[in-house]
Amino acid sequence: MSGAPSAVNGQLEAPPVAKDQRSVFAKIASRMPRAGWGLLIFVVLFIVGGLLRPSLFTLPGLISTATFAAILAAASFGQTVAVIQGGIDLSVPSTIAFAALGFLTWNASFGPVIAFVLALGAGVVIGLANGIIVAKIGLTPIVTTIAMNGLLFGLLLLNFPLSELTVVPDFVKSFTSDRLEIFGVSVAAVLPTVLILMVVLQAVLSYTGWGRSLFLVGSREKAARLAGQPVARIRITGYALSGLLAAFTGIVIVGYFSQAETTMGNSYLLGSVAAVIVGGASMFGGRGSMTGTFVGALVLGQVATLVAVFNLGADIQNLVYGVIILAVLAAYGRDRYAA
Repeated sequence: MSGAPSAVNGQLEAPPVAKDQRSVFAKIASRMPRAGWGLLIFVVLFIVGGLLRPSLFTLPGLISTATFAAILAAASFGQTVAVIQGGIDLSVPSTIAFAALGFLTWNASFGPVIAFVLALGAGVVIGLANGIIVAKIGLTPIVTTIAMNGLLFGLLLLNFPLSELTVVPDFVKSFTSDRLEIFGVSVAAVLPTVLILMVVLQAVLSYTGWGRSLFLVGSREKAARLAGQPVARIRITGYALSGLLAAFTGIVIVGYFSQAETTMGNSYLLGSVAAVIVGGASMFGGRGSMTGTFVGALVLGQVATLVAVFNLGADIQNLVYGVIILAVLAAYGRDRYAA
């Protein structure tokens, strides 16, 4: 029988080792980083968009999509930190709005620089509250951050106008809406700003003890405790960083669009989670990267561009985002539990 040991000169001969029957494509696919799949999907969508509407297959079209993706990526960077440590931050939408409207309010009294610091500080406080409740009290991240999002939204309705067009301080315009010439191409300052932020955050994750501990806590919490890692402190600081980045995104949105409203962050709830997942992070924790998240934001940015060009509406966009999340979660979940 095939695979059974055979007798040769009275000696048992070991069965032959089965050869790897996988195709060349399967071998390459198994070695491709998860973020690589996101980049491939973006290229395919970009080409398809160009075939359907040639005006999209241009450098200005690419820059427009990348600019939208940069703002989404900024909102998703904090979500990446929360997901890597095995949690999630669903308070991102209201943190964005709270920081943006707070910045505009405080700017009138204290000037743009102090208002900027106060808005970022508000984001840190919100994140610290989330982290303490999760790490010290023991509530689940989903319940905690949804409750925080609702609390903040109530504060927004009570203390801020429903919408506000504003004159943006030059200080904020300088890194958001001002146009820069890079290699002869005009781009909004928000794009290089977010790319620099991505590089800094990726360096923190990859080359600092805190960053490596974040991955360990997300993948093997018990092992992290046995190794003497301050798990609670790592989780709390992770949520504080998430709140800080969400607050920064609120200021970026104000600077770029010159408008703020209480519901301005709502579109970034599903979008931030989808960008993190498409970028290769695991919702089970322990895996993710800022570069991958930016790639995921590019994919979603191209989806949003196609939806807008063909006038399909925000509902279709959210439907596509939801399908992407479910598909990627199903694929990654199968990898996790395959035995």
